Amino acid sequence: MKAGGWKQERLDTVSWSLKSGYKQRKYRVYVNSRFRFKLLNSSSMSTSDSTLTNALSWWHSNSEPHDRWLTHAQMVRLFTKVNVNYSVIGRSVEGREIREYVLGTGSRGAVLWSQMHGNEATATYALVDLLLYIESHAQESWLADVLRRIHIRAIPMVNPDGAERWSRRTALNIDPNRDAVALSSPETKLLMDRIKASGAEVAFNLHDQRNIFHLEGTDHSAVISFLAPSADASRSVNPTRRKSMNWISHLQKITKQFYEPGAGKYTDEYYPTAFGENVQALGIPTILIESGAAPGDPNRNVARKLNFILLIEALRVLSNSTVLNDYSIADYKAIPLNDNKQWDLKIENVTIRYSDRSIVADLGIRYNYHPDKTTGKLAYMAILGDIGDLSHQCALQTIDAKEAVFENGERLPQLDEAASFTLYGEQNISIKNGVLIP
Repeated sequence: MKAGGWKQERLDTVSWSLKSGYKQRKYRVYVNSRFRFKLLNSSSMSTSDSTLTNALSWWHSNSEPHDRWLTHAQMVRLFTKVNVNYSVIGRSVEGREIREYVLGTGSRGAVLWSQMHGNEATATYALVDLLLYIESHAQESWLADVLRRIHIRAIPMVNPDGAERWSRRTALNIDPNRDAVALSSPETKLLMDRIKASGAEVAFNLHDQRNIFHLEGTDHSAVISFLAPSADASRSVNPTRRKSMNWISHLQKITKQFYEPGAGKYTDEYYPTAFGENVQALGIPTILIESGAAPGDPNRNVARKLNFILLIEALRVLSNSTVLNDYSIADYKAIPLNDNKQWDLKIENVTIRYSDRSIVADLGIRYNYHPDKTTGKLAYMAILGDIGDLSHQCALQTIDAKEAVFENGERLPQLDEAASFTLYGEQNISIKNGVLIP
């Protein structure tokens, strides 16, 4: 089935040697967008742009590869590289340290926290990157000036027990992002106490999102998503939320300078027990940043880079926030909403035979991630999530099977079974655990 309204771009045209005696034929493999991480043309750069581009060059030279499963012990080892003051502000249910890193001497403050959900580590890596960058560039005039004007409090890995299990929940099986009112977990009480005591002018709530999200009406993956959370059930735009919207509008401008489609945005349903809503209600402008998937980037390096760039820009804006006056609610509303119709892999135009008949359908494949305690790394199981007309759904990778035949003995494809099979046609296509095998 054709790709309907989706604008897909060819990533590669693959030709395999044939073992089956079929005539040689090529099939097409697509990524889900005109994806690129772009650097600005130097002739059109402002001072702000060149600072961010130089920071990105530093990131490429100094960042280390990472795995999406980041345990507390691994986090502690990562942060040993950072020569920034920290304090142990409390412990988790199972006794693991929760740290707060503080830098800057100015009066204008920001509070940042990551890994509230233990299986959402991308921003924790970005915080390491940020602190290392600040440490190595603190003598540069622009950054020295920023650090005289501001201070930041960063709390990486709010939920270390969940991180140990690669789970969003605490050791008490409580979702910490639904515990902002009851504060029944020690981790959430600790976080709320620190936020209230921070004197912050802005709060950054850093999360990861599932691979299903893309920008509504397009095939562009939502590598970054924003939200200015509602502070009340009526979703009113009070002065605090208005500031959040202005912040996000500026950060969207920066995002689009480096990732061409820009970020997506979540709808503003009110969750009365969530942290974003309740911190917003305290009068602290709150910015949700969610890290998502990019094509060919299972460890979310692209989202990590963007977090790093956005956090550097946030420090500069905090030191001189007049730029936020350039934005309106209309700019925030113009950010595209997220949709949730993105597969990890979609195989189009598959022939499925039954009895003496056949149909042509698409296969949607989803990766279910889990921690592998043997390797200490994140693993996944690819499953067949849907069969049928998926022409109005996109994917991080798409293969046009050109009506190759699904054969798995005499069985028809089954929902929720492992995505390992061969499609037979003029060119065989072998899929093993959701990956195209040469």
